[in-house]
Amino acid sequence: MKKDDTIERHTISVLVDNEAGVLARVIGLFSGRGYNIESLTVAEVDQGEHTSRITIVTTGTPMVIEQIKA
Repeated sequence: MKKDDTIERHTISVLVDNEAGVLARVIGLFSGRGYNIESLTVAEVDQGEHTSRITIVTTGTPMVIEQIKA
């Protein structure tokens, strides 16, 4: 395994509109590409602005993590 192929755990936090279907779309981006989700947390952060934070823990090579961020 090359150094660039090291699998690491990463935590990604995303602020989203608190609307029906948003979580499904975010998770669909992961599952559609075959990326594994190790843990998932969703919480409303601003009731007035209808904003939620989705925190996802995933594992992958640095290349995979960069693809997720894009």
